[in-house]
Amino acid sequence: MTVARFAGCLSAAFCSLLPLASQAQGYAEGLGLSYEVLPLQLAGDAPRSFRADVYRANLILPVLASADSSRSMLVGLSLEHLRFSGERPGFPVASVTGLLPLVGYRYRVSPQLELTALALPALNSDLRHVRAADLTWGGVVRAGYRRNARRAYRLTLGYRQQFYGPQYVVLLGLDWQLGRRWRAFGDLPTTFTLSYAASPRVAVGFNLNGINTAYRLQASNRYFQYQQGHYGLFAETYLSSHWALRATAAYAVTRRLDVFEQNDQWPATIDYIGLGQEPTPVNPHINNGPAFKLALSYRVATP
Repeated sequence: MTVARFAGCLSAAFCSLLPLASQAQGYAEGLGLSYEVLPLQLAGDAPRSFRADVYRANLILPVLASADSSRSMLVGLSLEHLRFSGERPGFPVASVTGLLPLVGYRYRVSPQLELTALALPALNSDLRHVRAADLTWGGVVRAGYRRNARRAYRLTLGYRQQFYGPQYVVLLGLDWQLGRRWRAFGDLPTTFTLSYAASPRVAVGFNLNGINTAYRLQASNRYFQYQQGHYGLFAETYLSSHWALRATAAYAVTRRLDVFEQNDQWPATIDYIGLGQEPTPVNPHINNGPAFKLALSYRVATP
């Protein structure tokens, strides 16, 4: 599930919290690469258009697996880089980078029940002067229950330090084979996909993708929050038995690309629902708008 934010009040923090591809959608993704372009516009009497280019890569591998594959360690790494270009008065961000190593443990208790625990340290910064304050810590635990061959459920609970305040993760997951061609899967409220297999190598469908993360801006003692709730249509094709290429066109129902003073934070956030007094951004408002993404992934089919 790659890599992966999941808003006015949805969050896809899990997209970036957990770049590991689950086996919920009929395949596991060990490697993912993507490029996304966000056409942006500053609101106001004289709107200014600019853009963000977003590059992502993630890798996860099981290691030290038991002989029966019921237990294994998980190690991985996720990278995200946002670069802004164009005229953007009042928006003081040129680029930010996130580096998220992952280490965890997976235990299949029975054919129906699987437990996973992950530690998720992160370095999110503009990389001007990297220091210990750029590091944040978090972790999640997940229980997956397969009711039958066509339906499975998941519950994920976690906590993460964020520069905008403490973030609590509560995700309800579903994988449902609706028929021979239709499948619905995701971890709500951060991700959801409805996929139609047009042929053995081609699929189309709808997806929701959310992100809620933040980066420290060293030069100004501020932080930059990146929050999105993208609803989109996708088409994908298998280039070979394992490599899949997906193109997505989406619209940001929720989009927050805002800079805040270091001590102006939410008291707490659940996924991407903020609790308490909302912090005040120092930059002009950025309008909602489209997003276009191209992703390449290496997949291994799972039962």
